[in-house]
Amino acid sequence: MHNAFLGVEPARIEWRPAKVREGSTEQAPLIPYSTRFNDIYFDTRDGVAETDYVFLESNHLPKRFKTLNQSEFVIVETGFGTGLNFLRTCKLWHELKNQRANPNAQLSFISIEQYPLAPDDLQKMYQALDIESEFTEQLIAQYPPAMPGVYTIELPHNIKLTLILNPIDKALKEFAAGEDFKVDAWYLDGFAPSKNPDMWAKGLLHFMALHGVNTAVRRTTFATFTAASVVRKQLHHYGFTVKKQTGFGSKRHMLVGTFTEKKISSPHPTIADDYFLSAPANKPKIAIVGAGLAGCASAYALHKRGFEVHLFDQASTVASGASKMPALLATPNISLDHNAFSQLTFLGMAHLQSYLHKHHRKHPEMSYSETCLQLGSEKYSEWQLDQYIKVYQGRYWDPQLLTWHKTSINGKEHRGLLIPGYLVNGPVFCKSLINTIPQKQIHLSHAIESLEELIEFDHIILATGHHTLLNKLADNEPALSPLRGQLTALTQKPKQRLGLDYPINYDGHLFECDNSLVVGATFDMSLDESINPDDRKKNIQQANERFGLKLGENKHCTDYVGIRAATYDRYPYCGPLTRQSGNSPMIWANYGFGTRGLCLSLLCAEIISSAINHESLPLPKFLLQRISPNRVQKA
Repeated sequence: MHNAFLGVEPARIEWRPAKVREGSTEQAPLIPYSTRFNDIYFDTRDGVAETDYVFLESNHLPKRFKTLNQSEFVIVETGFGTGLNFLRTCKLWHELKNQRANPNAQLSFISIEQYPLAPDDLQKMYQALDIESEFTEQLIAQYPPAMPGVYTIELPHNIKLTLILNPIDKALKEFAAGEDFKVDAWYLDGFAPSKNPDMWAKGLLHFMALHGVNTAVRRTTFATFTAASVVRKQLHHYGFTVKKQTGFGSKRHMLVGTFTEKKISSPHPTIADDYFLSAPANKPKIAIVGAGLAGCASAYALHKRGFEVHLFDQASTVASGASKMPALLATPNISLDHNAFSQLTFLGMAHLQSYLHKHHRKHPEMSYSETCLQLGSEKYSEWQLDQYIKVYQGRYWDPQLLTWHKTSINGKEHRGLLIPGYLVNGPVFCKSLINTIPQKQIHLSHAIESLEELIEFDHIILATGHHTLLNKLADNEPALSPLRGQLTALTQKPKQRLGLDYPINYDGHLFECDNSLVVGATFDMSLDESINPDDRKKNIQQANERFGLKLGENKHCTDYVGIRAATYDRYPYCGPLTRQSGNSPMIWANYGFGTRGLCLSLLCAEIISSAINHESLPLPKFLLQRISPNRVQKA
């Protein structure tokens, strides 16, 4: 069976006694040891000092951070490991904030790891090093599962970690950034070339040269533990001046250097190149049409980057379409081969988890659950669920996830697969996304009939959902299909509550939120937004038959109808429809999510916002090609 996890595996570590000098009475401390590479991660006695010397000081970061004028400082690291290099860099960045020439600059730290450590091991290491802080707390809280992908972790003080879980050759090949994306400093970490030769492949050196910079105000530097001649010669060949300097502690030498110049062949062009824009002279002004999940998420992602964002919707409130449901459930697509669509949805879930983690305290009414119980159904037989456990076992650090669980409903026991699942209130979620945007920039009851009305903007994002079927604003918008759903909410008295442990997925849904039991939902290819009494009966009957309930219609029964926009291949349309030409705005599509709007809206918003802001993109190239609106034309 094809397995997309191949290459990315949880790290195997042991805690072993450190070496001590012969005759010493010192008690040997325990240090983390990689059984895969037969090498230590660090020595708890001097690991912090070693990191500071080898990577921070040897890349001249204290001085460079103080004199920083540019808006972003980019560091790329090969081998995230314990995260120690990253955490020490965060500490230095924060300490020098008030001394920086540009105190509002962002630290972008990109790190590649094939064998991620478990959060419990990280916590143990940070305690051993006595470096626990707000940075370690946030890192562990947002730490991704052991699945391949690009994961974005935002920390306080304008720090963004992009953690790429993949073998280094694949990570660099799939890294989505234009050629004018430049790196300020390299941490060439990872284990020694003799023990980890794959880390030092030619693809790394080619990538370093391709994204190297050498100007009067900006120059790429590198530092590495190793002083191996093969590494020194390759770095020199790819345009770096290389200097051997005294190593740390007992290590005699290490290498440092700067980029000078090297002509490098460009990668073969792909559809992903459509996302790589030239840096604008001024901060663009952006219009977003549609104030549902996709539109509000786009507004949030752009506003936090400092853009002037204007949000337009023909309705009088946000979340008036399919996003208006009081109970929206996001779950990943689980597959036996963890295919491309599964990878996309798991990455989408990571962005949603990160947002809810940060904002739930401010908006406790926004979300109800973080897990979901998937029962056997027409789509997922119990045999399939059992196979999924075998495929995904150990990928999530929470041992409860992706295992069999039992729950009692109406006195009867049901067994299912416990999966990640976020149940949120749609309108509350959308309002939380835009609550810091000035009201004068939110234009409700304002229908856009033609893009000519938005000619003053530099970028226009069409987050129009199923309205795209009714009024195409751009000539080359790809085809969509309507997907109508009706959800039924039954008001419950306290003694009527089922006491569900989790939202339940089967051939339908069964949720409890606030004072309602929510059942549904129907699916049909229709644009009819009116409530269908027959669909209400179907929803109630389906729940009664599956769980032996005696639910009935009552005067407190409320139905919600939403029309989703679906694509021919399940992947959303997220990306540029047109390029900028003269004074004409650049048009972006951000719709076609089908039933995955909550799961994917924040990820897709980050993709478009990162492209507009001239950042690397939070998705590998092969997945960008899957979601590009131009895939239809170029297929």
